[in-house]
Amino acid sequence: MTIVESLVSEVMQARGYPIGEFEQRAADISVDYPVVVENYRAAHTIALRHSAGQTSTEDLRQAMVHYHKLFQELLDEREAQRNGA
Repeated sequence: MTIVESLVSEVMQARGYPIGEFEQRAADISVDYPVVVENYRAAHTIALRHSAGQTSTEDLRQAMVHYHKLFQELLDEREAQRNGA
């Protein structure tokens, strides 16, 4: 598991999602974030390719863009709830 994947798991756990294998985490996210889950899946695929030494710098940049969108959704909703929206 990459550092970013670990961070995703921590944020999900803090948000009350059960933490399991990737497919279970993706399924859990898809309930609340059906569009963003595709970003999560794409980033995870790139992370797997990276661990096999099969990625370019551009691939890694794309993974970070995908993860950013996921984090933004997870954290923005939390901020909205905290502010009473």
